[in-house]
Amino acid sequence: MRKILWGLFVAGALWAQQAAAVNTEGYDIPYVTGSFTYEISDGVRNSDNGKAFQVGGGLPLTEHGAVELNYFGLSRRRNIDGNDDYQNGVFANYVYDFGMFGFDQKYLPNFKPYVLGGLGYVLDDTSGSKHNHVGIDTGGGLLFPLHVGTWDWGWAVRTEAAVIGQLDRGHSVDDGAATLWDWHLTIGLQIPLTPFFKPHQAAAPVQPECALAVVNPVTGRKDCVTDSDGDGVPDNLDQCPGTPPGTKVDEKGCPVENGNDADGDGVPDDIDQCPNTPHGVKVDAKGCAIEQTIVLQNVNFETGSAVLTGQATHVLDEIASALKGQPNIHVEIAGHTDSTGAPAFNMTLSQQRAESVRQYLIGKGIDTARMSTKGFGDTQPLVSNDSEAGRAQNRRVEFKIQLN
Repeated sequence: MRKILWGLFVAGALWAQQAAAVNTEGYDIPYVTGSFTYEISDGVRNSDNGKAFQVGGGLPLTEHGAVELNYFGLSRRRNIDGNDDYQNGVFANYVYDFGMFGFDQKYLPNFKPYVLGGLGYVLDDTSGSKHNHVGIDTGGGLLFPLHVGTWDWGWAVRTEAAVIGQLDRGHSVDDGAATLWDWHLTIGLQIPLTPFFKPHQAAAPVQPECALAVVNPVTGRKDCVTDSDGDGVPDNLDQCPGTPPGTKVDEKGCPVENGNDADGDGVPDDIDQCPNTPHGVKVDAKGCAIEQTIVLQNVNFETGSAVLTGQATHVLDEIASALKGQPNIHVEIAGHTDSTGAPAFNMTLSQQRAESVRQYLIGKGIDTARMSTKGFGDTQPLVSNDSEAGRAQNRRVEFKIQLN
């Protein structure tokens, strides 16, 4: 039996691919677990409930599935003489999680619900008599990622409830019972094997395909448009081709006369009527934002919640400064999620994230009447949600800029 279980685990390792099942975000690698178990024994036993320790390991196979191999050692106090009975078990399980959920509350944790089931081997030592049995188990639990401030090693707390069944093989397993069913209530830690496996990093966004791609002969970079002078303005829009390297240019590709353009929008400071324009916002000849929809880069949230990260607040500080400098702007703040989790939860979360951005800007002095919010959940993905890179692109906040 032990050889069979090890064979199943090794076969799972050979099929493994990049995944995120039963892991904290960004740590989709093999892991180990250590737990304490309280057993509610089958009523037919002539002993008290048991206590056990459990160790194991897991290997992600798919986005939501993993295989685990676990060992437990358990003891129970016998009612007849006050001595202990013992039990040891090894189980191979398939675990399936349902994605990350949360409450959008600072002091309530995010969690991954999961279910499991599998086969195993159980050795019962009852009143000094040892019996070997085939075991089956099934159950479910919740995985809570551990984050303390900026500390995040991918650790998690696991809470679990499972029923363990022993099947008789030609003789009674305990007190005349052909089968026994014991409940295991478990709490413990899950730790990714970062010393041996590198966490998967999000892949770089896929460049859009185009009918005719241009390849830079020096760097090998492939683009859909050409920029012969390397000033950041495509040739089809560049009104001043051949700009020397390092020269600051405006949106037309022409050199900025005095070289001073503090916000980098292409409009010299001495004629810029809307200073402090955030990077990436299109402006007119006066340096003021025009109507457009932009994705707010680096405006991110804690996993499964609407709590802004520290990096996000720095970006929003710049946005607030720009809005103060151009009071005729009205913005619709749109929240979007990836497809992980239930659609209803994603819709609510996207609305809460958009509102979180709005409330932050209100706190920075922006008039509430200038901003509206709308959550779209996972209904408007930019790219496919089939990869982590795609899901990262789809989790976003957009600004639809309108002029009064």
